[in-house]
Amino acid sequence: MEALLTMAPTARGTRVLMTRGRDTLLKGQLPPLEKVLHERAARALLEALSLWVDERLCVALYAENAESCFRFGLADELGVGARSVFYAIEMQAPRHRVARRPREAAVRDEQLTLLAKPVGAR
Repeated sequence: MEALLTMAPTARGTRVLMTRGRDTLLKGQLPPLEKVLHERAARALLEALSLWVDERLCVALYAENAESCFRFGLADELGVGARSVFYAIEMQAPRHRVARRPREAAVRDEQLTLLAKPVGAR
């Protein structure tokens, strides 16, 4: 089953939720894109997560600021999501216009937390 990554960058922070089917693999709160200095940071995060789960990520990007998405290489100048061997980004309407799924609402105030336990961990 394909991994789905939901990203919602806002002026207050960037919420991240990664699922595979009904399983939550990762959820977290990162700084807003406007405060990230390195323009490759967002793409490097997506590539690293893709390598971690060993498959191409399907990314739903709920962006309020299309300009930031272009600057970070997440979308082109027309607002079409970026594609690579590691991920495929689909631009979505900003989060405040979309009804939230209950599982995504839990991401709101969380710190970046990897929920999958390492092999052999109790």
